[in-house]
Amino acid sequence: MRLSQIKLLRWILIILLFFVTPAQSSHAQETDILDFLPAILAAASRNTGNNVAVPLNQFNIGDSIGEGEAADGIIFKPNHETVWSTGYNANDTVFSLNERFENSDALGYYENNDARDHIFNHAVSGAIMADFAAQAGNIVTAATNSTPSNTAGMVTILLGNNDVCAPSLNDMTDPDVFENQYRDGLNVLANSPATGSSYIHVSSIPAIYWLWNAKRDNDYCSIFAWPFVPCENLLDNPDDDCASSTSRLDPDTIYPGDGTNCIRRKTFHARIRDIYNPILRDVLQEYIDTDKLPNAYFIDIFDVILNDSHINNSDCFHPSEAGHAMLAEEEWCRSQWGRNDLTCVP
Repeated sequence: MRLSQIKLLRWILIILLFFVTPAQSSHAQETDILDFLPAILAAASRNTGNNVAVPLNQFNIGDSIGEGEAADGIIFKPNHETVWSTGYNANDTVFSLNERFENSDALGYYENNDARDHIFNHAVSGAIMADFAAQAGNIVTAATNSTPSNTAGMVTILLGNNDVCAPSLNDMTDPDVFENQYRDGLNVLANSPATGSSYIHVSSIPAIYWLWNAKRDNDYCSIFAWPFVPCENLLDNPDDDCASSTSRLDPDTIYPGDGTNCIRRKTFHARIRDIYNPILRDVLQEYIDTDKLPNAYFIDIFDVILNDSHINNSDCFHPSEAGHAMLAEEEWCRSQWGRNDLTCVP
C-alpha cells in the first residue's frame, strides 16, 4: 500500500468524523463544517504520519547508483527517473523518496520531475568521495538560483562505493584521505545558508558482498560482465572457494578452510563495515553535535542482503529497478519519516 492509500483512509476518517453529526444538527452547523474542511484536509496532506515536516525539495549527491545506471538493463545508460532518492517515474515500481514527499505534500513540496532533474540530481557515474565537495557546491548554486525557496530542503548522499571497489584491497581509498574528502563535502554544505539547515541524509555504503553471492552462479555475469567491472577486489576469480555454504553466507566470519578468494571478499566486506561506514557515521555525528549540520542524520543499510532481483542482468553490478525500489523502501523506512509509516515492515 502506497502512502496515497493511507492518506486517503485518513481523509475518509476525517470526513466521517465531521459529517456524522447528531440528528439535531442544523443546516448552518453543517455549512460551518464544510467551510473548514479544506483547511483540515490540507493540514492532513502536509503530514507524513509522524509530525515530521516534509522538506521543501530534495537534492541528490552520488555516483552511478545515483544516476540509476543500467537499472533498465542497458549497460552505461542512466535512468534518473528510477533512482531511489530523486526518481520521478510514477509508472515504475520504485516509490522514491521524492515521490513519497510529493505524495505527502503535493502543494508545499517542490518535486523533482523530468524538467527539473538537472536541478536536483547531481550524481555522476564513477564519482568517488573526492567529488563530494564539487557536487555539494553545485547543489548550493542550484538551490540558491533555481528553487522557489532559494534553499535545499533535503540532500541525500550515497557515496563511497567507488572508493571501496578497487583493483585490489591495497588500492581502496586510504581511510584518512576518505575522511578528509568527506569533511570537505560536509563543510561545503555546513557553510552555506542554502544547505546549513537542510535535512542531510547520509547513507552507509551497502554490503556489496551480497551482489557477488547473488550472481556468482550466473555464467554470463562471471565470464562476460564482471571482468569489465572495476571492483576486482570483490569480483576477481568469482568461483566460490569458501569452506562451506555456511561460511559463504556468513561474510562477517572467516572459517577454517576458506580459500584465498573467499578471505579476500570477506576482508573487503569487513573494511566497509569496520572502517568506511564508521567514518561516514561518526564524522557526521560530530557535525550534528556541534550544530554545524543540525538536521543531518545517518542511515545504515549495511545489514540489507541483496538478492538476484536487486541486481541488473546486463553489467551484473548496479541495482535493477527492483534494487532501487528496495533501496527507496529501506532508506525511507529507516528515516524519521518512515518511523510511523504503516507500509514499513518491521
